Amino acid sequence: MVVSIHDPNAVRKRSVISVVVAACIAAVAASTACVANYGSIVVVGVLAPPVLVATPGAACIYTPTLVGPFLPYGTVDIAFAEQYVPNILIGNQMVARGDPGQSRVETDNVTLQGAIIRITDASGAQLTSYTVLGSGFVPAATGGTMSLGTFSTTLIDPATIDATRQALGSAVGTSKRLISYMTVFGTTTGGQHIESGEFGFPVNACLGCLVSFPAGSNDPAQQPQPNCLGGATSGGSSVTTPCVMGQDQTIDCRLCQTNPVCVP
Repeated sequence: MVVSIHDPNAVRKRSVISVVVAACIAAVAASTACVANYGSIVVVGVLAPPVLVATPGAACIYTPTLVGPFLPYGTVDIAFAEQYVPNILIGNQMVARGDPGQSRVETDNVTLQGAIIRITDASGAQLTSYTVLGSGFVPAATGGTMSLGTFSTTLIDPATIDATRQALGSAVGTSKRLISYMTVFGTTTGGQHIESGEFGFPVNACLGCLVSFPAGSNDPAQQPQPNCLGGATSGGSSVTTPCVMGQDQTIDCRLCQTNPVCVP
């Protein structure tokens, strides 16, 4: 769900100020301090999709781990995708305070609620800004080690995809570099509003760039080369299906015979 904001900076400032004031009032009532802290939760990186075998029903499972693997940039093929929604690794650096022995509940777990997104082009010119809702959970850090969780959010929205599609036209292989900046927000189990620092991630929006033409799909007697006329399959049972069509993973042309970019 994408919530558009016509004046994102003004609305966001009012929203953050309101939340901080409310949090400070509650903190004063509890005789605690209220300090802005953008390091309590951090965006570690964007997780690479898992490599799947050619097995029907194989699951796309993202494991929250500091070894990743991470994507250096994203790729969204606008011939297939209407938005770009990757899985993001979030870290919680707040130390656990719960103590069952003293009947003290944990207040530093974090429930993720959404992200504030702004998108620019490669030159830095802002294209759009919006808030997208979501959900996730990251437990408090344990033993001095940051705890991890995954969070999925819309880094490139449908309106930006549509505008890029119009800008690129019908030339297969063309692309446009976009930069998506995200600020993830949520609340602790102690009721404190919390935000990450802003994290920028480049995304290449392209037309047909993720389509592949494996040797088994090509007919060398037909033009043009390569083509997808030599090994069409039924339902794609013998080829690997991407976790999300048009997002970060190649697409075997035999999976998309009704799409013009798959049948040159």
